[in-house]
Amino acid sequence: MTQVLIALHNFHRGGTERVALMLAGEWQAQGAEVSILCGDQGGGLRDQVPPGVKVIALDPPVPRSATSRIAMGQAVASLALTPDIVFLPGNFHFFLAPYLKKAMPRAKIALKISNPPIPTGLAGWIAAPIFRRATAAVDGYAAMNAGLARQMRKLVPGKTVGTLYDPVRMGDTPRKSSGRNVLWIGRLEPQKDFALALAVMRHLPNASLTVIGDGADRALLVGANVRHISNVPDVAPYLAEADTLLITSRYEGGPAVAVEALAQGVPVVSTDCSYLLHELLTLPEAGRIVPSRDPQRLAQALQGVLDAPAPPHGLLRDLTERFTPQACARAYLDWFATL
Repeated sequence: MTQVLIALHNFHRGGTERVALMLAGEWQAQGAEVSILCGDQGGGLRDQVPPGVKVIALDPPVPRSATSRIAMGQAVASLALTPDIVFLPGNFHFFLAPYLKKAMPRAKIALKISNPPIPTGLAGWIAAPIFRRATAAVDGYAAMNAGLARQMRKLVPGKTVGTLYDPVRMGDTPRKSSGRNVLWIGRLEPQKDFALALAVMRHLPNASLTVIGDGADRALLVGANVRHISNVPDVAPYLAEADTLLITSRYEGGPAVAVEALAQGVPVVSTDCSYLLHELLTLPEAGRIVPSRDPQRLAQALQGVLDAPAPPHGLLRDLTERFTPQACARAYLDWFATL
């Protein structure tokens, strides 16, 4: 039986953490023994740990902060753990790699690349050797899409790199859209650029915008003519009301919400923020990727999608089969065996 240890800083309500918990449950269902090592148990998702998955919390706890990954790594040295695989579920956690390898030298360390690991241009040239040194203890990199995998093979030549998709729960709520409903889902943080979404909607006075999420940019909602819902356990009912999903992110590893939308037959209009979108939006009915952050250009794309006939039932869902939790978990377990 493969023993997998997932290192999570805490149970923050983020996509990385939700995906890690989903994988934990699926890995266990497929015969692995799964534990979660965390710095503290805060963040809001503790109650979503799958039954049977053991939680190992540091004592004293290490609250999440800009430097807490180093403190968490140092605290790990005193633990007597012997997993086969240590899974780091996103870029935020890669600083833990050298500490975990020192504490568990026989374990294979797998790092999921959840966003582009280094910036572009001169900053990336400077950051590349730093990233390679910081992740030298990593045995394999799990890139969330083929584009990130290509980038990683150039960045860490000679290292094992696989393309492993994030699992997505596929909703099946009956559609009840009216033709002019735009949905935006995400953290209200600078990365997601909610201000751009508001600017886009100013060019579409006959369309309505529903926003699901919360965060530091919440103040932008003051005076905005939108329907706002802070957090919901399931976005499927809101996708059922939507005619298109708008994504305005500056960058993404693989926006799971786009997969969820397509699975329910909702086309996507997005900035060119993720390699994964190019793998997903392969049919005209699936939506559009706009290679510009100009609000008017995005509004024109939205208008085109809103004016088009609704896609035939099941057409867009067929694009998402590789993202089912069972398929993604099996692919990870098979990949772990190669490390």
